[in-house]
Amino acid sequence: MSAFTTLRMLSSATALGWLLAANPALAQPAADHSAHATQAAAPSAAPIAAPSADLTEGIITRVDARSGKLTIRHGEITNLGMPPMTMVFALKDPVQAQSLQPGAKVAFRAEDTGGGSLLITHIETAPQ
Repeated sequence: MSAFTTLRMLSSATALGWLLAANPALAQPAADHSAHATQAAAPSAAPIAAPSADLTEGIITRVDARSGKLTIRHGEITNLGMPPMTMVFALKDPVQAQSLQPGAKVAFRAEDTGGGSLLITHIETAPQ
């Protein structure tokens, strides 16, 4: 480290010290920080929604068990702001495709993976 860099660091530290000494409101005591940790660790009073509350209903029109993808004619996907349509989804667990058949009514949750495709993270068959 050069002498110039060391001098700049010391000058910055000195300036910060003078700033905090001149305006104590900028310096926050350690006791104030502990309140943040307590608030973050406190349990939430809001009830957790049931997983089925945000599931989308649909009908499987095609199953590709080899690639683990389903084509589903679905209702509105509220968590993605998507209107009803028919589209292809990848399954988080591709093995699930082997137990699903075209024509089956399902309820599912899809997530945007950010890579241009949607991933079904939860799927269950609905009563026929």
